[in-house]
Amino acid sequence: MEPTEIVVGIDDSPSAAAALSWAADFARASGLNLRAVHVLDWPVARELYAYSVVDDEVFTDPTVVDEEMRGPIDALFESCHPEPSWTLQYAKGHAGRILVHESKDSALLVLGCREHVGLGRLLTGSASHYGVNHSTCPVVAVPAGHRSPFRRQVVTATAKVQS
Repeated sequence: MEPTEIVVGIDDSPSAAAALSWAADFARASGLNLRAVHVLDWPVARELYAYSVVDDEVFTDPTVVDEEMRGPIDALFESCHPEPSWTLQYAKGHAGRILVHESKDSALLVLGCREHVGLGRLLTGSASHYGVNHSTCPVVAVPAGHRSPFRRQVVTATAKVQS
């Protein structure tokens, strides 16, 4: 069965905004659906002890996540002008594991990659690093500030449809 969607991991970082923009442009250019997944990685310290005190869980009901936390993520998702078939999903647990699991039947996993150095990387890990090393589908890692090469194609196609 042919994959019909792209999964993109998002949070409130500039690299996630660039990944969402790239994924949205690619989804429009390719005709694939887009599913954005925001993972609450709590508690961060659990990875230091090699066990999880909170089970990884996908929220199908977005009201489970506090409104204060949802607001910026909802706004980021809306900023890409989602198509009606695109979805935003919330989860809690290890971001890398959840994104890899959620994208297992997808055409593509798109992740923002940011520079983690020193103690920050040791404590929080990297969802993009985990995704690249464990995903069963192709992975695109988008750095902050990256401009999508598909934007020109999408704008041109839109202009032709409107004329």
